[in-house]
Amino acid sequence: MKCRAFARHFFCLDMYTFLLSNFGDKSLTPSPVNQMTASFSKDFRQGVDINLGVGYVNDETIPHSQLAECFQYVLAHTETYKNALNYGSADGSENLRNAIRNYYLRNAIGGITNPLMDSKTICIGANGATSLLDSLAEILPQGIVITAEPNYYIYTETLQRKGFEICTIPEDSHGMRSDLLQKTLEQIDTEKLSFFYIVTVNNPSSIILSNDRRKEIVELATKVSRKLGRKIPVIFDKAYEDIIFDTTIEKPLSGLLFDKDGLVVELGTLSKIIAPALRIGYAIADNSDLMQALIQKTSDIGFSAPLINEEMAARFIDCHIDDHALKVRAGYREKANALQQLIQTHLGTYLERYSGGQAGFYFYLTFKQIETHPGSLFFAYLSRKTGDPVVDGNPMNPRLIYVPGCFCVSQNDRMKSEGQRQLRISYGFEDIPELERAILLMRDAAEYVSKTAL
Repeated sequence: MKCRAFARHFFCLDMYTFLLSNFGDKSLTPSPVNQMTASFSKDFRQGVDINLGVGYVNDETIPHSQLAECFQYVLAHTETYKNALNYGSADGSENLRNAIRNYYLRNAIGGITNPLMDSKTICIGANGATSLLDSLAEILPQGIVITAEPNYYIYTETLQRKGFEICTIPEDSHGMRSDLLQKTLEQIDTEKLSFFYIVTVNNPSSIILSNDRRKEIVELATKVSRKLGRKIPVIFDKAYEDIIFDTTIEKPLSGLLFDKDGLVVELGTLSKIIAPALRIGYAIADNSDLMQALIQKTSDIGFSAPLINEEMAARFIDCHIDDHALKVRAGYREKANALQQLIQTHLGTYLERYSGGQAGFYFYLTFKQIETHPGSLFFAYLSRKTGDPVVDGNPMNPRLIYVPGCFCVSQNDRMKSEGQRQLRISYGFEDIPELERAILLMRDAAEYVSKTAL
């Protein structure tokens, strides 16, 4: 009896754990990117190692002194910026919503006119655009999400943990291929469609969605919505549109211009153009049930972004953003041009193709033969885990982090095979001398892989 009681005691202890939801169970295992960046960043050596993986903006683009001035101005003008250090509201500061509205109109962003803007509502997220994306995944039914290939790996991984099915559509140099989208919509069970998620300057590829494709995507979504008798949301995530610096391309038009049935929700952020720490993300759409649910979800989280941040952002948009945006675009244009030249010079013979260099701060590389996934020799060389003492032995040998393409593609056989040879590099954080050091290091890794394969 004592033995059985002893056994039961230890059995109960072994089972004494938390009961988690299905999402909670899946969240026990860190995502591949989470694992990779965490293992690298915990002992990252500034000045030795190189970060081309984590998509931080460059510190030089953050207007420190102007934000300090905005902070002081907001606190000194309580008649305009009321209770700035108190709780805010669920839909966001009226000052900020008006500032965003005026910013769009005076710069003709997306071709949006005054009457069109007047017909829309704006809400501010709790913690940047990411919180709005997460909220959409809470208020919309689980089902199929249509997105581009390669895809925004962070959000799609989150959606999969939440029970959504990701359906990816390959892109070309103009963005998501609308002919393949139409074909896919004819083949899948559209009753299971939840929403379309379109990153207009794609992350990771940095390919800019053309205006023709935007229109065609909205038209196809409208067609399938009317057939189903319910609205399928089209989420246009324009996180990187504020830093399109190639002046030779057509000016992007907002998906709202093509929206006849109130399907489009446009997401924007101030993280890339002002400062990530402001945590300002916003949504523009019809004042529909979807937007009301989104605002309520923001309230559930704890209201929109900190009110002092919202008021500072409003002041900055009103007074500084137009000139600042020009400087930011010029800075990233310089870095993109320098990095593109380095890629062509030192990696060109190893590459099948690459994209990027017109907007945002990413290049997406596809190698001819060299594999880039975390189990590859190329990855091991750059993380100094080859087992070769010549490569790994010197503690001052720099390590380099990038995002492997295998994280950004579906399980489609062809795309999965290509993903094994792809990677994304970010030129947002590091300065040009560090970018040159990084490309030379990648060249060394490619040479090492090629020689080892002989």
